[in-house]
Amino acid sequence: MSVLLRAYTRTLLVLNSMGTAWIFMLMLVIVTDVIGRTAFTRPLPGVPELVSLSIVAIVFLQLPHALRSGRITRVESLSDWLAAHAPRFGAALQGIYSLLGAALFVALFLALQPLFERAWVNNDYVGVEGYVTYPVWPVRLFMLIGCVGGTIQYLLFALTDFRLAAGRAPLEPIAKTEEIA
Repeated sequence: MSVLLRAYTRTLLVLNSMGTAWIFMLMLVIVTDVIGRTAFTRPLPGVPELVSLSIVAIVFLQLPHALRSGRITRVESLSDWLAAHAPRFGAALQGIYSLLGAALFVALFLALQPLFERAWVNNDYVGVEGYVTYPVWPVRLFMLIGCVGGTIQYLLFALTDFRLAAGRAPLEPIAKTEEIA
């Protein structure tokens, strides 16, 4: 199982790195567009469309890693209190929360899958035909990949939480709030 967990962790790091590189390249495009607009009155074509597609793709590429690293905003006052006063019950409740998170990502995947298929089959694009266009299907694919990563991560959380609730050792040594490397 640890080989699969390491492969999963590396996959999340690759996806997160792709999102980071995408952000850097997007910043270069935006700066070039701004300089072109102000200095030469010649903006780059299609920058608003590229930015709107990119933001969605970047979020879904980096979401599973952020979830695994404990960087998703959440209120922990109740769970911290339960962990201190009723650790097994708190772990079981956290496991239920994790299962609900996995269910949310599964529902999102099922809702996005037809959108991806339609974008793929119909060759959907954004932009102005004859000027600049960008295909939509790669962004939809990254959204599906992010949903799969989020589902897997929440299921790993649930497994660890239910093991703790049963009085057993956690599945993996990486806690929800520790950095993965």
